[in-house]
Amino acid sequence: MENLLKNKRLEKKMTLEQVGELVGVGKSTVRKWENGMIENMGRDKIVALSKALNISPLDILGLTDDESVEPIIEKTIQKMKQLEESRQKIVLDTANSQLKEQEKETAKVISLENKKIQQTIDLAELVDDSKIDWDKWVSFEGKPLTDEAKEEMKRVLGKRLENKDK
Repeated sequence: MENLLKNKRLEKKMTLEQVGELVGVGKSTVRKWENGMIENMGRDKIVALSKALNISPLDILGLTDDESVEPIIEKTIQKMKQLEESRQKIVLDTANSQLKEQEKETAKVISLENKKIQQTIDLAELVDDSKIDWDKWVSFEGKPLTDEAKEEMKRVLGKRLENKDK
């Protein structure tokens, strides 16, 4: 909370005295809040301070999950607040464009994953002589396999397929 209060005050270019006047306390009290020396604040002071610094009372109480807000998002928001409205619109349009592009890419990945899942290999087809060009596709160290080696491969693969069915 301490850094939040001081950062917000400095961001708004306010002095300790100015914040104190808006909240109804002295500058030393505001300084103590900023430094974490006073943790108990009345509800009326929390509301007044949140209005003075334009922040949520929950932020003052430390009840928001600051860790869930990533630093880059926070930096982007801070920079956007400094831009004129027309430039803010450009940033928003760019963000929307990037989001659409990301969604398209995600859809493509999901589509590819679904296709991969749908593709199944029938091992029985692998040992079907009519579908395999044994002379071109099957070799060892770049040399064609002998007829005996090919028959042995078919025999072994065939047995594995028979065992899978059981």
